Amino acid sequence: MAKTRSKGGAASPASSKVSKPTASPKVSKTKAASKVKASPKPKPIPEPQPEPQPKQEASAEAISELKKFNERQKEEQAKASEGQKLQLFDADQEDEESFYVTIESKKFFSSKPQFKPKCIKLTKSIRPESTTTCLIIRDDFITSDEVLEALENDTGLKIDEFVPLKVVKTEYKNFEKRREFHAKYDFFLVDDSILNVMPNALGKIFYESNKFPVPVRLTSLKSPKELSVVTLKNQVLKALSSTCYLPPIGTNVAVKVGFVNYDEKDLVDNVYDVVKSLDIKGVKSIHFKSTTSPALPLFYTDKLYDEEDVAEEEEEEKEEEEEEGEGKLTAFERGLLELGDADAVAKVIGKKLGEKKSKKNGKPVKGKVSKK
Repeated sequence: MAKTRSKGGAASPASSKVSKPTASPKVSKTKAASKVKASPKPKPIPEPQPEPQPKQEASAEAISELKKFNERQKEEQAKASEGQKLQLFDADQEDEESFYVTIESKKFFSSKPQFKPKCIKLTKSIRPESTTTCLIIRDDFITSDEVLEALENDTGLKIDEFVPLKVVKTEYKNFEKRREFHAKYDFFLVDDSILNVMPNALGKIFYESNKFPVPVRLTSLKSPKELSVVTLKNQVLKALSSTCYLPPIGTNVAVKVGFVNYDEKDLVDNVYDVVKSLDIKGVKSIHFKSTTSPALPLFYTDKLYDEEDVAEEEEEEKEEEEEEGEGKLTAFERGLLELGDADAVAKVIGKKLGEKKSKKNGKPVKGKVSKK
């Protein structure tokens, strides 16, 4: 007879040891979704390192050496000119005593001729107090002779003559008159609203020399149609204390920063005023020189090309390799070409050569539908 256990009987030890399966904890959908969506922490982006700048010690040393060079040159010229007649004209004396910062960029400063100069404010002005200044002004502002006399008599403006645009177009239309006008003043300013007319009105003689007109604003923001004397004064003072150059279609430009008789500290400050105005990432080298001296280096870049330029070159090389790989000939096909069997070449590899040429020319192969 089989043994059975009653309801109230004690449980067997074997059955007591068997554990009941516990209910698995319910995982909420929101928690599971959050775990799936959780992304790894982004890596910290390294801070961009500042580009190297020319050192002030190098600039001061270069200025000192160039001054010594100019002094030795003057002594040699004085000894050589003893007993000789003095030159009748000495027009280049100012240029021989000038200092320049020469800049070589990685890319062209401009892709087309520029007639709007770029001006950089200097710590010490390169224009002496005796500088004669002429302002070419729009005709609307000179309504009468009294207005013109009042402007010319205002000593705070530091402008020797105001010339209306119609006078430039009529009286200085002749080439000889333009040359006289060019030689009459040291510095030319122009109303910025008529700057685009100046190349035709003044001609090459102004833009091929250092007397190209510098634009200034004559009106305030509140009243753009009326002449503002206060704005004009500020603009003229800013232009007189700046050095200007026309961006060339090339990679080299020379910027005037002072004269030989300037203190070394003033020259160093002017050099750094020019350097601070540049995007140093696009500069290849910076030199310091006078008109007759060799150029002394102040800065050389470590990176001649940007990463973008290198990436573009790699992509072009890959495309060329793919094109060459598609039209590559086997050893047997190259042998046929060497043998010069015209019929065999036409049958075996003529089709492949035709496909290669069609891809280069961008034309669809005959008998195939081109994808547009």
